[in-house]
Amino acid sequence: QQAGTGDGTAEYTVSVNLDNARAFLESLAPDLTTQPSDARFIFNDDTHQLEVILNSQAGRTLDIEGTLANFEKAVFATNSAERRVALIFQDVTPKIVDTMTASQLGITELVVQHSTTYYGSTAARRNNIDVAAANFHGLVIPPGEEFSFNEWLGDVSVESGYEQGLIIVGNQTITGVGGGVCQVATTAFQTAFYGGYPILERVGHAYRVSYYESGEGPGLDATVYSPIVDFRFLNDTPYHLLIETYVNQGNSSITWKFYSTGMNRRVVKDGPHIHSQTPPPSPIYRANASLASGQVIQVDSAVSGADVTVYRTVYEGDTVVIDHEAFDTHYVPWASQYEVAPGDPRINTY
Repeated sequence: QQAGTGDGTAEYTVSVNLDNARAFLESLAPDLTTQPSDARFIFNDDTHQLEVILNSQAGRTLDIEGTLANFEKAVFATNSAERRVALIFQDVTPKIVDTMTASQLGITELVVQHSTTYYGSTAARRNNIDVAAANFHGLVIPPGEEFSFNEWLGDVSVESGYEQGLIIVGNQTITGVGGGVCQVATTAFQTAFYGGYPILERVGHAYRVSYYESGEGPGLDATVYSPIVDFRFLNDTPYHLLIETYVNQGNSSITWKFYSTGMNRRVVKDGPHIHSQTPPPSPIYRANASLASGQVIQVDSAVSGADVTVYRTVYEGDTVVIDHEAFDTHYVPWASQYEVAPGDPRINTY
């Protein structure tokens, strides 16, 4: 901006339009942001105290306005050394830090635990159960917040330690990375079910799977497929909820434990009620170029289809807080499936 002085000279007022600089910093911010990570604990059943198994770490975010203030000062600095602009960051404190105690968080006792078994699983499936379960060990869910299985599961890949295993995709059981993760999800669901926690999202498998029916029968399995299908429940109590997961390969079991402060809850299960059963279709044969003539590999067993309903009523003391909640699952009939050598006359016949 120019202004006359009356003596034949001119004075200029210089200002800086910060809009472009702000837009530039906003474009940088996501890559410069680090999320805080909460501490993880286990509960000592003897001392009733928390023991840290993973330290919390502060995160940081780019302070755009603070950085812009530095930028504006640097523009008008006469000393060249002062014309460098330092980025300003703000620390982000984790919700759960190492120094928190059991009494502070309201984690005082074991409120529910549940186990499932996976006898007969392959070595790859066993490995994947181990890897997946470890992602949840020591998590603390604050009061009023939801637990998302996919959020904490993270990346399911070979790089993350998973191996090839059988997974259900569409109408086939195929080999894919992460087979066995749903054993962990099913155990999580059944633990939350018997803990009386509100279930926000749960989807059953396409067909009945024997791994998930031992002990509970059909209708209480949970499948996950990030980011499309999740398992979620709500910590609807005024206390923090600590999750511990234990895999025992010796007896082929996985256990989830929830520690918090009890709400005097009691869960009554009604079911499973099985109806509308349908027989499996004829066997399916697919070509496998690695097989010699006459070789046959069975990759799936026939299972009848069914509609299954399991009801849950949750009491706090004598008060019903969840009344006869229905969990409905539609299982499609499933054909036995085989791989045979190319040219086998049974291919594509049912």
